[in-house]
Amino acid sequence: MARRDDGHASRTSTHASPWARASEHLPPAARPQRGRWSEEPRWPEGSWWSEQPGWDERGRRRRRREPTRRDVRRREKGRTRRGRARQPAPRSASRLEPPPAPRPRDPGRTSGRRPPTRPRPGPRARPRGPRLPADRVGVGAIILSAVVGLPLLGIVERTLLDGRPIGTTESAASGKGARDSKKHGTAAPGTPQRPRQRPGASGAPAAPVRPDTRALTAQVRKATLAQRGAAARQAYGAAPSRPPVVVASRTSDDGTWVFGTTAIPVPASSDADPEIAFFAARWTGRSWRVGLSGAGAFGTLLGAMPANVMSAAEARVLRRYGALTAEQAAAEVNGTRGGAALMLPWKTGTAWTMLTADPGSAQRPLSALAFAGGDGRVQASGAGRLYRFCGSGSGPTLLMVVHADGVATTYDRVTSATRLREGSVVGRGDALGRTGTAGACGGAPAARAEVRFDLRRGAGPVPLDGAVVGGWTFSERAKPLLGYAERGALQVLPGGLLANLGAVPAADAPPSSPSSPLPGDEPGGGAGPDGDPSPSATQNRSPSGANTQQ
Repeated sequence: MARRDDGHASRTSTHASPWARASEHLPPAARPQRGRWSEEPRWPEGSWWSEQPGWDERGRRRRRREPTRRDVRRREKGRTRRGRARQPAPRSASRLEPPPAPRPRDPGRTSGRRPPTRPRPGPRARPRGPRLPADRVGVGAIILSAVVGLPLLGIVERTLLDGRPIGTTESAASGKGARDSKKHGTAAPGTPQRPRQRPGASGAPAAPVRPDTRALTAQVRKATLAQRGAAARQAYGAAPSRPPVVVASRTSDDGTWVFGTTAIPVPASSDADPEIAFFAARWTGRSWRVGLSGAGAFGTLLGAMPANVMSAAEARVLRRYGALTAEQAAAEVNGTRGGAALMLPWKTGTAWTMLTADPGSAQRPLSALAFAGGDGRVQASGAGRLYRFCGSGSGPTLLMVVHADGVATTYDRVTSATRLREGSVVGRGDALGRTGTAGACGGAPAARAEVRFDLRRGAGPVPLDGAVVGGWTFSERAKPLLGYAERGALQVLPGGLLANLGAVPAADAPPSSPSSPLPGDEPGGGAGPDGDPSPSATQNRSPSGANTQQ
């Protein structure tokens, strides 16, 4: 039995076993040939070398395939990573040393194989660092992007197809309705349309814009000064010192229709009558459309005003008042067209003192007179509809009664005015209030309690020259400007007593005793200290037509 070798056979070993060198004593024919091995070497039986597999079997086991380009790149990446991992971090800046250069690979070691090709220059030749968590897109992020992005893409596509800006957001139903309206054409002329709505900050449609009352007041004031400012400056003798007084008498439930009054205040130094007017306004959704009495827009707005704001009969009277011309008004008040058969503004059968404005501040044509005396109770000169300007409550008020023929009578400096609603119907002789000293729209106060009486149409005052009121014909005298009343051969100048004969036409026959108090007249009604008329207030007409004083 062969002995086992505990050492190993090598060229440098000095402790090899004696039997390992037995081949040196063999004859040359039995020795193995050197160079390329043509056959398996023979080792002593029982040695360690004899137990190893043969060279042929070992060559077949270690045979490997040739490396591809991918294997070469993978090996280079692995070497780069291992070099980075093994390189220690520098302790300080002074000990920094350049990394060792990679050892060149010996192409002879490939034992006849083809050397690996050099990688092409470009982005892929540069070694890529390790992937970070931020560089990876998770499955959840991809799903979330798809879920959110697809609906947004659909909304943008539908918005662009509908022709709307991308910033607007409307529901699918509204978009469908818009497309249907475009498909079937516009709505009929009588179809009501909703007011235009503005989108809110959150994208939902905002509530429709409510009518602005402050804007309405400013617009009415501007229109009043534009249409009546020149006449007011001429009558007042100075520019208005305060803005017009605007009062909204009636408003519709939705606030889109308004009817009211406006007046230009009179300066404290003037004794003139105020410039007044009615106004009608309609909210168009963006702005107000305003019309003053005497203008064409006023009648148009009154014709379209809802019945819950103004009845058709009242609108018809006010439209006639606003459209009345100067010639038509003169024909109505002088009796040629019948007229409203007006009486003087106090109790029938009593006499009051007739007054006129200061000759220095009076303007032609003469359109206003003042009356004082009696019991101080002011009555309506004829049937019509009642309106008030400037005043409210127990203070001074300017009242107006618009009659059926379109002519209106006004009553200024009235206190304790009636509480009737605006537009109420009053009859001839109905109580309106009591006389006062202060004007409702400003102006110089009067020396005694009186009522300022004048005739008006929509565009302005109606001259009193030739007007028949209370059985008297009123005229004016140029120098000085004075108004007087005459009935037949009798004339009454300012400061004289004037009897209210009621709604009767003028006659040539004078009353039986015009200078004496009539039944029902109270003391203190005349201009004299005892109530009697002043001596120069009553005149008789001569046969030639000239006036003679008594």
